[in-house]
Amino acid sequence: MSESNKKRGWLIITAVCLALLILLSACNSVYRDNQNQWDFENNIYYQGSRGVEMALVYNMPPYKLFYYGDAYDNTFDVNVEVANVGSSWSRGALFLSGYDPTMMEFIGINPGRSTGQACIVDIGNIGYGEFGGTLRCDDFFLGVGKEGTFEVGIKDLFGSSGPYSGKFDLGKLFGGIDVWYKQTQGDQKRFSIGFDNPGLDIEYANHGRLLIALFQGLDFSRNFGQEYFLEGDTYEFPGGGVDYINFEGNIVNWPPGLDYSTQKFLVTNCYLYTTYAAPSVCIDPVPYSEDRKVCYPKKFTGTKGQGAPVAVTYIYQENTPRQAMFEIHIKNVGGGDVYDPGKLEMCSPYFPGRVTNEDKNIVYVGDVRVSGDLQRLDCTPYDYVRLDPKTGEGVVTCSYDIPFSGLRSAYQSPLVVELWYGYSKTTEKTVLIKRAI
Repeated sequence: MSESNKKRGWLIITAVCLALLILLSACNSVYRDNQNQWDFENNIYYQGSRGVEMALVYNMPPYKLFYYGDAYDNTFDVNVEVANVGSSWSRGALFLSGYDPTMMEFIGINPGRSTGQACIVDIGNIGYGEFGGTLRCDDFFLGVGKEGTFEVGIKDLFGSSGPYSGKFDLGKLFGGIDVWYKQTQGDQKRFSIGFDNPGLDIEYANHGRLLIALFQGLDFSRNFGQEYFLEGDTYEFPGGGVDYINFEGNIVNWPPGLDYSTQKFLVTNCYLYTTYAAPSVCIDPVPYSEDRKVCYPKKFTGTKGQGAPVAVTYIYQENTPRQAMFEIHIKNVGGGDVYDPGKLEMCSPYFPGRVTNEDKNIVYVGDVRVSGDLQRLDCTPYDYVRLDPKTGEGVVTCSYDIPFSGLRSAYQSPLVVELWYGYSKTTEKTVLIKRAI
């Protein structure tokens, strides 16, 4: 073989090895495609359709396990990388299931024990004005401030003694609000929060902070979840937050006469998330005038997403002399399941009750306003949008009262839309277990 052919052969082998290494690494870590980049050309919002992604770490567990008679030799780990590649803060948990619980045990997971009831939170409209909700929890704590308690109390995950201390400025989120609380029939509790003298920093509250703070009462551990809290992939936190969740397992029982068995490990990821979009819209107080204008109402199309699994796909706009009306279309584009954020604990495979259509495909209209005007727009429906379970699509219609009665010139302004929801996706791995002795 000539020297040139030898070199060519080595180059081919090297290229194949590099390709295999890249393929193996991609299969065992969260794939990042730089999709969630800041878009200066088409207003300030993020792109992409992914939120919190996960991947089983290579060889944890391996594709083949062995059972020895001595239980101490049968331990193994299921390790999962979880990465926030979207544009929202997120709080969630991983749940491990699918395996035979009579054969294997995992620390902290006891399917035979009753897990109790989930925390159920029904929140009304969010924004300046007033909103209310119904709480049905065994031990709910409403996150409404840094100090003081009322009958329910404050869980304070983000306060000085909480596990996420220093992550959020609760003064910016809850400063200057008034809270009313009262007991109603049975175990149902009503609360109402008013922003009549708002200290809320609305820009700071966006991108998931207010959503997570208000839903502090969610407790993923009651249904055997391991929790995480991750920053989004934003200019503040380039690349987003990453964590590794480990489940420590042991093969504790082996059926007599069995030589081998295959087991599936199913990992379920459940998390709170938001979609933030701020496309420019045209506010025209004289829509029928033929005067020269800087803009004209047109359809916004969000074909690239906003760095979240639920997207604002397009917005139709129509102007009258008094109002600008927006028909906002949203869609589940992430390939997972949408949950009512207040019922996200039901996402656990160990949740004792039955999950119904009332618990899924619910997206809250967290914030909708014309930027610069702090008043929330009047929308129908006002509180939340129910997505079609087949198409994953929903529509909310909002109107903006044009505040400048004497103005005859059209102008451009961002329309801020923030959607709140719970989200869930799963991954699995099949393992072969052989009896060693």
